[in-house]
Amino acid sequence: MKKLLTISLLALLASCGGKESESTEPINILENLTYSVDTVVVDSKGEIINLKYGMNWFDLSPDSRSLFIYDYDQTLFQEIDLDIMVSKGTYSFEKEGPNGLGRSSYFQVLPDGILMIPTFPNSGIFNLQGELIKPINLNPKEIEGLNEFNPFDLFNELVLSPEIGIAYSLPGNFLKGSHDFAVIDHANKRGRIIKLPKMEKAENFKIFWNSDKGGSIQTENYTLEQIDDKLFITCTVGSGIYVYDTKTDSLSYVDFPHQLIPREKTGEIQNEVSTEKDFFKELRKVLSQVSFQELIWDQHSSRFYRLASKSFMAEKRGDPTTYESYLLAYDKDLKLLGESKLEGLNQRLTNYFWKDGKLYSYVNVEDELGFAVFTFDF
Repeated sequence: MKKLLTISLLALLASCGGKESESTEPINILENLTYSVDTVVVDSKGEIINLKYGMNWFDLSPDSRSLFIYDYDQTLFQEIDLDIMVSKGTYSFEKEGPNGLGRSSYFQVLPDGILMIPTFPNSGIFNLQGELIKPINLNPKEIEGLNEFNPFDLFNELVLSPEIGIAYSLPGNFLKGSHDFAVIDHANKRGRIIKLPKMEKAENFKIFWNSDKGGSIQTENYTLEQIDDKLFITCTVGSGIYVYDTKTDSLSYVDFPHQLIPREKTGEIQNEVSTEKDFFKELRKVLSQVSFQELIWDQHSSRFYRLASKSFMAEKRGDPTTYESYLLAYDKDLKLLGESKLEGLNQRLTNYFWKDGKLYSYVNVEDELGFAVFTFDF
């Protein structure tokens, strides 16, 4: 393990004055945050781990002891033992045929090491030998209430609850920039759509450039995470979180009294542009505002954590982008416990996860799979 850096910082949020019992201000547990960063490299045991796409497609086992990475080019999964950082196995699948994965790249690791893989037409549960052991009907044309969607819309952020036989996802119109919440009773071929009005503001920050010389699109990102009997829906456009309780079949919305950063993006954005110059002009406006990442539960501390970031694109092509990053903490009931700017962090963290109270973020170490490991002290 190589030591990279140790950084101490004070959060910009002012501490509350006087004795705790005499103050009505909330306590910021991250006020005096310090952190260190190590790097670890996975022992691949002679196997080639394809990092062409970084770690774009991965999931953790329910016990957080194994990491599964999907190699789209070779249609195989590779398992990493996270306790000892060693390659544990490589599992080959078929792209075509009765067990074929087709163009699928999304998957979910279920208990006992089996995989839920949504694909068309073979969506279902697969074992690690590449065999479809339980089909799941996710064809919206055959599911009452979901006929308006195409299969790939329905696969967006798909989560399966095997114990109750229900799937959930965030289908939506990609060009529109917003999503809905789908509850899918695949066994009985019934489904329903629940609107997410508090997140529809994401449409205001879509940027679409389409011309005969090129094109691109920028939209806000939605995520769907399941933790025990609740699902959490987040969107980069703001800090608010939708919580769906599977036991009571109820949806609620939680917002937060952030002081260090704004609660959501604001301002006017030109949603459709005709030139590359205008596209990047509008993109700078969006990315320079805070983007809230997904909510992650840390079993070690019994807290939720979340990253937020701002990206400042250089005016000149080729000049580096600079970043600001923030760490947010919440209790199990989503009460905001603390927020802090991560001084000295000069990149936006992606493809990360929490394990044993530490944040692991993907890094490429001379074409070997590695992780920057953040240890926080507060």
